Amino acid sequence: MIINWHAHIMPPSEQNSPTWQGKCPATLEKLLQINEQAGVDMSVVSNPVHYIKGKLHDEALRAIQEVDDFIAESVAKAPDRLVGFASSVPGGGPGFLKELERAVRELGMRGVIINSSHNGHYPDEDEARGFFELVTALDIPVFVHAPAYSFGEECMRMYRLVSSVGRASDECLSLARMIVRGIWEQFPSLKLVGAHLGGGICEVIGRMNYAYELQEEAYFLGPYEPMLIKHEPLHYLKMMYMDTVSYHEPALMCALNTIGADHLVLGADAPPLNPLLPRAVKLVQGLAIDDAAKEGILWRNAATLLKLPIAAQAKA
Repeated sequence: MIINWHAHIMPPSEQNSPTWQGKCPATLEKLLQINEQAGVDMSVVSNPVHYIKGKLHDEALRAIQEVDDFIAESVAKAPDRLVGFASSVPGGGPGFLKELERAVRELGMRGVIINSSHNGHYPDEDEARGFFELVTALDIPVFVHAPAYSFGEECMRMYRLVSSVGRASDECLSLARMIVRGIWEQFPSLKLVGAHLGGGICEVIGRMNYAYELQEEAYFLGPYEPMLIKHEPLHYLKMMYMDTVSYHEPALMCALNTIGADHLVLGADAPPLNPLLPRAVKLVQGLAIDDAAKEGILWRNAATLLKLPIAAQAKA
C-alpha cells in the first residue's frame, strides 16, 4: 500500500488561466495516470489556492468555496483512489471557518491545507485561534504548505530560488512561530503536518532550543517574551508530522531521527511535479530502516491520520 500525502489538482478556472493554459499538469486525469505508473494506491488531493494572494476578502472566500467543491467532485469520481482536503485561511474570519466546516461535514473532506503565511500573516496570530479551535473539534489534520511567495522574495528572483529556498524558509518560520507562540500548549491534540520536511526546521531546532534555554545568558540575542511554552521547542516539534518531500536522503534522515518514522508521511508534490513521484517512493523504500518503519511512512501513518478504514483493518 502506498499513499501520497502531497498532490495538488487545479479547478477548471485555474487550468484555463493564462498562466497554466495548455500546460497545466495538475489535473485529476494526470494524477490518476501518474499514480498508476508509479504504483501509488491513493493520493491526498489539495489545492493551496496561491492565486487568492491579494484578493479581497469575499473574492478569496469564493475562490476557496470553488476549489472545495472541485476537490469534492474529483474525489467522488475516484473515491477508492483519492482523499480530499479543504483549503482555508486561518485568520480569515467567520466566513472561512463556516466554509471549512461545510467542507468537512457536508463535502466529506478529511483534512485542510493552509499556507504557511498569507499576505504576510502567519497562523500563530491571535486572529487564527478560532481556526485551531475548529480543526481540533473536527479532529482533522492540518497540512501546512508554503505560499507562492513570502518574505525576502525580492532577493530570490533568480534560478527559482523563491521556490527552492524562499518557500521552504517560510514554512520553517511558520512552524517555529507556532511552537514559540504556544499553539500546542493551547491545542495539544492538534494534528499538524508540515510540507517539505517542515522547510528545514529539524536542522534549526537545536538553535531554537538554546534560544529558549539561555534566558539571561543570551540577553544580547533579544527578548524571549512573553513566555508561552513550558518545554523546549523540540518537545513541540515531536508533536508534529511532516511529509517526505525533499529528494535528499540526509535531510530525510535528519527529520526521521528528530521526530521519528511514525511522524512521517510519504510526499511527492506530484502533481504538479509529476516526474518526481516515482523518485519519492524509491527514496523511502531505500532508507536504511526496518520494514515496519517504511510501511508506516509509505501508508500507515497517513491512513491513521486520515482515519481510513484500512488503518483500523491493518491494526486488527
